Amino acid sequence: MEGLPKRGRGRPRKYPPKNAGDFETTKYDVFFTLNNREPEEGVNIDIIPLVQEVFEFLYKGQYANKLFSTPTSYKENSILNNLANNAEFSKKNKNEKSCDEVFYEYLATFKNKTNRKFFSLLIKFVLLFRECYDVSKNRENVEKKAVTDTISPEGLPDLCNEFYGEFMEPNNFFGIYEPNEKSEIIEIIQHFCIWLFKNEYTKSKLSLAS
Repeated sequence: MEGLPKRGRGRPRKYPPKNAGDFETTKYDVFFTLNNREPEEGVNIDIIPLVQEVFEFLYKGQYANKLFSTPTSYKENSILNNLANNAEFSKKNKNEKSCDEVFYEYLATFKNKTNRKFFSLLIKFVLLFRECYDVSKNRENVEKKAVTDTISPEGLPDLCNEFYGEFMEPNNFFGIYEPNEKSEIIEIIQHFCIWLFKNEYTKSKLSLAS
């Protein structure tokens, strides 16, 4: 997978000097130790208020008309509802899981690895990535319907460039105004794709090394 945009200006990078083998380390193995992503000591994330906050931000905010789905409550969104209820992961075989099941598993896996602010950004990324997939798959369909609750996650890495360049940028990153958060989206995309590959949800290995 290639072609993701370069990082913009903003907060200086805190990565160690680049060596040939450190791309996957910085993008995955030590991801949550960099750029103020660390969890706050002794502070647990109160998940239901956060879920409600993210729901209002995306689905009731000024860019809601750009999204595919129109839930009236976070409980109508399977990912948010599962987060709020600390649901167990799907027991299906890896090759039987849907995108939505994998999206939730990604978020739940890292909920306790970071702080409230960055986890909020992770949730927004997942939900917007999901919306982009549904928008993309429904461009030519007469009968609009969600696909991420049934389709395999195998093709998710192929959506990354479209997600950033055609979905996020033209829509002002859906209200993510801080320049450093725009660049963090690129970092999250890379982390997510490595996680998908490591967990055998896709055969597409991230090869971008910058």
